[in-house]
Amino acid sequence: MSLSAMILASAGIAAGVTALIVVLGVMGGLQQGYIDSILEISSFHLRASLGQECPPATLEAIRSLPGVSSALQFRETHLLATGPSGATLTLNVRALPAGSERDDPSLFAALGLPRRATLPQRGAIVLGKEAAASLGAEPGAEVELLGMSQSAEEGVVPVKARTLVGSTFSSGYYEFDAGLGFVALEEPSSLKEAFASASPIIGIKLKNRYADYRAAAAVAKVLPAGSEILSWRDYNRSFFGALRTEKAMMMLLVSLIFIVVGINIFHAMRRVIASKMTDIAVLKACGATDRDIRLIFVIEGLAVGLAGAAAGAALGLSLCANINGILEAMAGFLRSIAGALASLGLGS
Repeated sequence: MSLSAMILASAGIAAGVTALIVVLGVMGGLQQGYIDSILEISSFHLRASLGQECPPATLEAIRSLPGVSSALQFRETHLLATGPSGATLTLNVRALPAGSERDDPSLFAALGLPRRATLPQRGAIVLGKEAAASLGAEPGAEVELLGMSQSAEEGVVPVKARTLVGSTFSSGYYEFDAGLGFVALEEPSSLKEAFASASPIIGIKLKNRYADYRAAAAVAKVLPAGSEILSWRDYNRSFFGALRTEKAMMMLLVSLIFIVVGINIFHAMRRVIASKMTDIAVLKACGATDRDIRLIFVIEGLAVGLAGAAAGAALGLSLCANINGILEAMAGFLRSIAGALASLGLGS
């Protein structure tokens, strides 16, 4: 095989290996980030739905169970928020007890709140940055929250409250940043009616999330009868199933790259053998066996494959290690282009 043909074949293998490593690395990292955000912020490792308020003694009993790292009681409901700009947004609002940043430090960390912030914040709602931007509400601005309360005596009653925007968080998961808010369970008092019909929930986190079923059995013995416990596997079954399907399809598509590269190398080697028939005849005349001749082409193909794989692995790992900087640089480049077009009056 000529040097140019070897370089092209190695480049094809390198491209395939690079694509495989980058796709698996980036997609695996994104999926792991999504999973961590969902488990830390939304589903917890175990969710226990109660029919009544959980006594503090029961919460302490759950926290003292082997393998349990934290237990946090809260209520959540959906409210319609209206910002200073008049924009409206449906929020999943979670009412937390005071001191939740101490009771569940991993939730605080997953939200990416400022170090000195508290969760919840008295007289304010903690919003995701995307939600605050959609409402046009900076920290300190006032938003109006609308909800519904249901009771046997009065039926469905509208609930309206005004509150300030406290800190904003950025979890890295768009669904939470664009549609999640936190208020104090004790205040504002005008919102208590909106959470009156919401069942209390205890979010439990474990030291080993894969020990969820064993921990659920232990927690069930502490909770009152009629409580429902859901593991993170069951709560997020459809989402995790979609992630598995996505990864399988991506692996299938990336594998096609290697199939195409392999076919190209096969045909390239056949062309090389056809062009080297005279040389092969000379070697045979000099006493070379069929095995010796085959070994020559096997070594040549192996050298091409190893060179391409090594180059592709080095490039792929380098891209994965610096993917955040690369994406930031691309975003900055696109912003600069957009700014230049806007200054020329060519922007939309």
